[in-house]
Amino acid sequence: YHIMYNNATFVTKEQLKFLKQMDNWLANEPWQSEVELKTAMEVRNMITEIEKKGYYYEGEAELLNLMRSEYIEHTKKKKKKRL
Repeated sequence: YHIMYNNATFVTKEQLKFLKQMDNWLANEPWQSEVELKTAMEVRNMITEIEKKGYYYEGEAELLNLMRSEYIEHTKKKKKKRL
């Protein structure tokens, strides 16, 4: 459960761990287009900011959730390939 303060949500240890994994993926993924690359960089910068300050805002959460579903889709596909 999250403590809400002025529209900010404090990051849990679990979330930080996940952000680290997602950051890794964003850094190592061979992005095809300029737009994907730009988005990946923006999200990586955001992750760094969140790690530094320890909380995030609603607006940031939307983008992170979007990326999160991309990441989860990607890891599912990867697991299927391995089998």
